[in-house]
Order: sequence, then C-alpha cells, then structure tokens
Amino acid sequence: MDEKMTVSCGNVFEDLGFSPEDAAAMQVRETLLIALEKELRKRGKTQRELAAELGVSRSRISEVLHHKTDRFSADKLVGLLHRAGKRVELRID
Repeated sequence: MDEKMTVSCGNVFEDLGFSPEDAAAMQVRETLLIALEKELRKRGKTQRELAAELGVSRSRISEVLHHKTDRFSADKLVGLLHRAGKRVELRID
C-alpha cells in the first residue's frame, strides 16, 4: 500500500486550509484553552465550584471542559487564566 504523507507547516489550522491569519488566531485560542482546561481539571472540583472561583457561569466552565474553542476570544481566555492564577506570556518569532 502506497501511503502519501504531507508535511505540516507547523499549524494544523493552516494545514486544514484556513488563511494564515485565521490559522494563527485559532492556534493562539487553542493553546490558551488547553492551558485553562488542564488547570481546571487538575483542581478536581465541580463545575459550579470552578465557576464561583472564576466568576463565570457554570455553562462557561462546561464550554472550557468540552473544548468549545470557538466560544472564546483570546482576551477572554487570558482573563480566565489570570483569574485561575496562571501567568500568560507572549512570544513572537
């Protein structure tokens, strides 16, 4: 069986056909959401408890835990990470 392999450009969203600008924004939001999701899961609390800690609705916590990236702006995710006690740093290459 001949399998064809395509080399990634480094951004899965761009590989999927999104414009470079949209792909970069999507990758930023995805990275932030994954960090927030990991932090919240690590705490082992209920969605209601997490919502109270972060000052958001339980449904917003559910959206994070169910990986609804399209429901969040990068600004909102940075704010939630800050409320969760995480520091966000930006690196531009």
